[in-house]
Amino acid sequence: MTNPAAHAPVAAADYLGALRRRYIYPVTIVPAVLFACMYAAFAIPPQYQATATILLETSSVPKDIIETTVTSTADQRVELVQGQVMTPTNLRSIVQEIDPYPGQKDLSPDAKIQRILADSSVERVDPVTFKPEAESNAFSLHYNNSNPKRAATIVSRLAQLFLTYNQRQRSEAAVEAAGFLQKQLDNVTQQLRQVDADLAALEAKYGEARPDYLVRNQNAIDEMQHQLDGLQQQILTAQQKESVLTLQLSQMSPNLIAQSGDLTDVATVRAQLTEAEQRYTPEHPEVKRLRRALETLVAQSASSKVGGKTGGVMESANNPKYLMNATELQGARTELASLQAQAAATRVKLAQYEGLVQRTPGADRAFAEVLRRREALQNNYEHAQSRLQDAKLAETFENQQGGERFTLLRAPLVPKSPVYPNRVGLLLLGLVFGIGFAGVAVAISESMDGNVRNIGDLPFLDDVPVLANIPFIRNRHDRRRRAIVLSSVAAAYAVALLVVTITVMSASHRMS
Repeated sequence: MTNPAAHAPVAAADYLGALRRRYIYPVTIVPAVLFACMYAAFAIPPQYQATATILLETSSVPKDIIETTVTSTADQRVELVQGQVMTPTNLRSIVQEIDPYPGQKDLSPDAKIQRILADSSVERVDPVTFKPEAESNAFSLHYNNSNPKRAATIVSRLAQLFLTYNQRQRSEAAVEAAGFLQKQLDNVTQQLRQVDADLAALEAKYGEARPDYLVRNQNAIDEMQHQLDGLQQQILTAQQKESVLTLQLSQMSPNLIAQSGDLTDVATVRAQLTEAEQRYTPEHPEVKRLRRALETLVAQSASSKVGGKTGGVMESANNPKYLMNATELQGARTELASLQAQAAATRVKLAQYEGLVQRTPGADRAFAEVLRRREALQNNYEHAQSRLQDAKLAETFENQQGGERFTLLRAPLVPKSPVYPNRVGLLLLGLVFGIGFAGVAVAISESMDGNVRNIGDLPFLDDVPVLANIPFIRNRHDRRRRAIVLSSVAAAYAVALLVVTITVMSASHRMS
C-alpha cells in the first residue's frame, strides 16, 4: 500500500524551508557572482561612443534653373566623401593636434591613425528618429574611445572634416569643370583663329576669283564683251575713213605750183606730159612746162618720204585743200589710235575677268571646305560658351553652398555611459546567474541530504500513524558555527564591496 504523504505535492513552504536550511548558498553565491560581474563591468577598460549625425541636404534651387556640375546620388555622395575623408592624410592633423590615445605611448602616429579608423564607423539613420535605416540621406558618425571627452572631441573633428571636405570638394569640382570647359573654349577659339587665317590666306590667294565675286565677274565679262564689240565696229569705221583720206591725200599736191590749171596731182601731170610729148616736140614750151611741173611734184613727193611730212602731211604745204584733207586724216588716225588703245585695254580686262571666272571653281571648293570647318567650329564655340556660362554659374552656386551640402543634424555630446562593456547588462546578468547557481546548489544539496524533516521524508510504513514531530533544536556549537559563517560571509562581502568601490572609483577617475 502506497503512503499518500510520499507523493504529496511540494508546497511553497517546502521551498522556503529548503532556503532557510541552505541559506548559505544564496547568501554566498548570489553576491559573489554579482560582485564579480560588477567588478568586470568597471574593471574592463570602458569604451565611450560619441556620435554626430550629418544630413545630406538637397539643393533648394530646382535643377531646371541652375544645373550643378557635381552630379552624384546620395548613396554615392556619402560613400565617396567617407572614403576620401577617412584617410590617413586627413586624420594625421587630428592626431598631431589631439592625441586620442595618450595612455598608449608605444603607439606611433600611423598606428593611432589606424586605431581611429578601426574605432570609427558610419551608419545610415533616419533623420528624425535617428534609428538605423538602410536608405537615408542622414548618417551617424560613431567613434569609440576610453575617454568620453576625447571621444566627443574626436568625433566633432571628424564631423567637421566631413562638412568642410564636402563643400571644398564640390567647389573644387565645380572649378575644375569650369576650367575644363574654359580650356575647351580656348581650344575652339584657337581653331577658329586658324580657320580665319586660312580664309584670309585664301582671300589673298584668289582675290576677286572668290565665289562671291562670280556673278560680278560674269556681268563684267558680258559688259566688256559688249564694249569690245562696239569698239571693233568703231575701229573698222575709223580704219575705212583713214584709208579713204590717205588715198585722197596721196593724190594731192601739198603746194600750189601754178596759177592756173590743176598741176597738183602727179598722175594728172604725168598724163598731161605724155599727151604733150606725143603732140609736140621735146623743145616745145608746153612740154617743158609740164616736165618742170612733174619734176617739182616728184621732188616734193620724195622729200615728204624722207621726212618732210608730219604724219604723212608735208610741213611746207601751202595747198588749202591738201591741208584740210591732211587735218581730217590726222584726226581720223588719232581717233583710230584711241579706239585701238581702248580695245586693247578692254581685251586685257576681259582676259583678267575670264581668268578670275576660270579660277572660281577651285576657289569655291577651297572656300567651301574651310567654311564648313568654320561653321562646325562656330557651333562648337557657341555650345562651349553656353556650357562655360552654366559652369561658372554653377561654380558661384557651389561656392555659396547652394547645392547639395552636409549639415550637422545632431552635434556630438559627451557620453555618460560606456557603450562597452554594458555595465547594466553585466549586473543583470550577474544577478540572474547568481540566483541560478544558488538555486542549483540548493537543489543539489537537498537531493543529497538523507535527514527526515517531515512526514514526506519517512520511508514506507504502510498505514502506521505518526505520534509526534520533534523540532530541530540548535545547541551552543551550532549557534557558534552559524555566527562564524555569517561573520566570514560579512567579511567577504566587505572585502568584495571594497574592491568593487575601488574599481568604480578608478573607472570614474579614468573618465575624468
